[in-house]
Amino acid sequence: MKKTLIAIAFIIAFIAALMSTLPASIDDDLSLIGNGKKSVVFIYDLNRVVSNQQTIEINAAKEQLSESVNFLVARTGYPATDEFMQTYNAESAELLFFDESGNLFLRRFAPMDEVSFTMILHSPK
Repeated sequence: MKKTLIAIAFIIAFIAALMSTLPASIDDDLSLIGNGKKSVVFIYDLNRVVSNQQTIEINAAKEQLSESVNFLVARTGYPATDEFMQTYNAESAELLFFDESGNLFLRRFAPMDEVSFTMILHSPK
């Protein structure tokens, strides 16, 4: 019985530690593009290691820029994402930058760090 309780406590602690390292969620509402704020859309692909690394950098940038920028994610494998990717000729692990009116003005491949986001989003087009 004591071993079972110790094992359960260990599993709970492990799950809690794992969940605390996961990046915060990023909005997936692509209708926010063109709402008067600049938008960055990341094409998230679960099968690419860079995707998790990029979400960590996006979350860091969100802390600095969330008032003036929509940080969005489009997850591959969903019909809305497939349509979005086709419309913008986007690829997996790509970042698309939109101005306040919803016009695409830049695209980059991941990874990008927090400093790069700040430099791009605070500079004139």
